[in-house]
Amino acid sequence: MIRKNHANENGLTGLELIVIFIVLIVIGHVAITALAQGFKNPSEGMIGTFAGESGYAVRHVGPVTGFSAVNGNHSDVTVQYVKQDAGNLGAVQMNVALFIGDMGGVDFDKVNLYVVTADGVEKLSRKTGQPLVCPGWMITNRFDVPQPSPTAPGKLPKNIPAAKGTGGKSAVSSLTGADILYPDEQFEIMLCPTNTTPPYQQFTVTVNPPGSSQPPVALISVPMDVQPVMSLGSE
Repeated sequence: MIRKNHANENGLTGLELIVIFIVLIVIGHVAITALAQGFKNPSEGMIGTFAGESGYAVRHVGPVTGFSAVNGNHSDVTVQYVKQDAGNLGAVQMNVALFIGDMGGVDFDKVNLYVVTADGVEKLSRKTGQPLVCPGWMITNRFDVPQPSPTAPGKLPKNIPAAKGTGGKSAVSSLTGADILYPDEQFEIMLCPTNTTPPYQQFTVTVNPPGSSQPPVALISVPMDVQPVMSLGSE
């Protein structure tokens, strides 16, 4: 009896070997399947995988600018409204980015942008050329973000540095042909819902990649006195 127990402690039983063998087969199958799916389409490889994982981390950065609902050029973007009203808010412009530390990027060709008001939820369609005919949203600029200097663990900066430089780069990736927002970049977006928003009213803007759900990117409050161009706050 003593010798038998000693042998079992130093070796593997037949059942244990079978279990280990099955586990290795399963792991190998999962790894091969994941690789095959990742390289099936060049535009749906690692970027697509990271986009799904990073979607929850989209945030707005810096100031939010509002424009009265009057047809014309708003910050180099021509906007046309369903119904003009100089006393109401029409369009909003802001920068969006990813939280520091996120991996990969988010494909803005596939995100869903929602405006939520007291009257309900409206999904805005992506527009790729001017004029921006409301309702809709579009990427108006792309900026590189200066990277913060290394810091000790647990003391990361709370805010992403504001975008600097001239911007003006195309928001289309030359590698994949998709609008990928990376952690070291910011997208400037312009959006306008179907209905204009009167003073004192609020609405939220939410950006969700497919299959994800996240809190609003920004809460917009319309001031008492609506001006042609106005600051709606900042981060």
